[in-house]
Amino acid sequence: MKSLLRYLYIIITLFLIHSCGSSAYTAKIASINSLIESLEFEIEHDWVSPLGGPRIYIMDNPNFIRFKNDSVNLFLPFFGERFSGGGYNNQGGIVYEGPLNNFEILDGDKNTRIIKFRTKQSSETLDFSINIFPEGNVTTRVNSTERSFISYQGRIKELEERDE
Repeated sequence: MKSLLRYLYIIITLFLIHSCGSSAYTAKIASINSLIESLEFEIEHDWVSPLGGPRIYIMDNPNFIRFKNDSVNLFLPFFGERFSGGGYNNQGGIVYEGPLNNFEILDGDKNTRIIKFRTKQSSETLDFSINIFPEGNVTTRVNSTERSFISYQGRIKELEERDE
C-alpha cells in the first residue's frame, strides 16, 4: 500500500511540474507573439554564417534590425562576395532605413513566426526571411541580387528608446 501511495505521489508531482513548465512556455510564446504583432521590436545577432565560410561571432560588432510600425532600420555586417557592380558601401555591411516592402508575418511549424520583407538600395534588392522561435531565438536569412547568401543567429527583444 505504501509503495502505491509513493508511486501515486510521484506521478502527481511529475504532472504538476510538467503543467507549470508548459504554462511558462505558453506565456513565453504569447509574449513573443505580442512583441511581433506590436511591430516595435529589435533583433540583435550574435553569429553570422556567410556562404562557404566559417561561423563568425559578431556580438562585439554593431548589428541590429529595428522594426517600428511600418518601417525598418537595419545594419548587418557582411562577410562574403559581391557579384556585380557597385561597392560594399562605406559602412561595411547591409544598411537600410525605410518602409517595409512586401512585408508579411507567417505562422511556421512548432509556434515559429516568420517575417518576410524586401528592401531595395540602388540596383540591389535584398530579401529578408526572419524565423522567430518561441524561446526568442532568431535566424535571419538574407538573399541579395548582388551579394552571396548570408544568415545570422540572434535574439528578439523589446525596442529600446534611442536618442536620434
